[in-house]
Amino acid sequence: MSVGATVNPSGMKQMQLAMKTELVDWKVLNGQGAHGKSDELMRHVASLFSLTATHCDDEQLETYDTVLMRLSDLVGEETRTFAAQKICQLENAPYNIIKRFAFDSIKVADPVLRHSPVLTDDDLIEVSEVKGTEHMISICMRKGLNSLVTDVLIRSGHGTVMIKLAANSDAQLSERGMSILKSAAANDHALAHEMDNRSSFNRPAGNAEKKNLTDDVGMDLSRLWKRIEPQIEERYYDLSGHSYLEHYRFDPSLLKIEKLFEQGFLGNGVLRQFACNDQFADLVCGISKLSGFPHQIVARMMACLHWEQVLVLFRLRSFTDEFVRDILECGPWMLCLSSAQSQAILKRYQQITKEEAMAIAGSWPETGLLLE
Repeated sequence: MSVGATVNPSGMKQMQLAMKTELVDWKVLNGQGAHGKSDELMRHVASLFSLTATHCDDEQLETYDTVLMRLSDLVGEETRTFAAQKICQLENAPYNIIKRFAFDSIKVADPVLRHSPVLTDDDLIEVSEVKGTEHMISICMRKGLNSLVTDVLIRSGHGTVMIKLAANSDAQLSERGMSILKSAAANDHALAHEMDNRSSFNRPAGNAEKKNLTDDVGMDLSRLWKRIEPQIEERYYDLSGHSYLEHYRFDPSLLKIEKLFEQGFLGNGVLRQFACNDQFADLVCGISKLSGFPHQIVARMMACLHWEQVLVLFRLRSFTDEFVRDILECGPWMLCLSSAQSQAILKRYQQITKEEAMAIAGSWPETGLLLE
């Protein structure tokens, strides 16, 4: 299934029929199937659920949970990792399998610990106390961590955990937690750097700096978008049927970005923090605000296979190579790009000059954008 694929009504019926049949193949669930059948079935079930989750009732969710839990005992780490990546961002992912993945090896647990909205604070605290440093580092990358969890992470006293937590500008820190980090930063250069960045994130910019944050572009992107807009079909503004993008909640991010912009905080540095913390919705809405392109269009540009378009936009926004590398490990790209593909895309970005980017973007009002 390619990025941007949608599920039509007839396809949905076929999937629901598959769920009623294949999901009750008890020979496979009892470990009696042919070699590799369990892995094949788990990949199928996880993919099926990722596409139909919003249409599942409680009974179907319970069935998925039971089947995935059983299959997870029969398959290898690679297949469990595949399943975890498929369902980690779904708001109604079955709880038991998500929690099981959270306590699995770090390769399986990482996407769930970073992204799953199903995990509770108590779950995250339990993982932090039971599992090792790698699991705590993954938790540090979560969006919206509250101080109950961050206090536990800080109490671990592990340097890398504290550095990653300090780098997460969206994580809440208690007064005691902040005090511990500041004390530790006195003897840790990397931690001191992240604490300084965190302070800068929360400090308003002066008028001259605000201008630099928003105007360092060789082309008026807002004006460019107004020329492109007539070429864009109305359906591209609806993300509800997109196989990847429908799982993100952009409305809270739009409000967050608007507030950051009004306070003078919004710039490429903040956007890079979003990318490093895999805050894809925040990143998309931030790029949207600074470019003048609607967030739905930016999201589609960042989730389709026509990489050069969005690389042109990044060049016009003066993104560094390091920033683009971080973006390639964020959101849908993290799930669908191989290491070789990421390297090829980064190499192409390094080849694009500002002049070439302006020439390509200048043709968009005539050619339109490829968004699927």
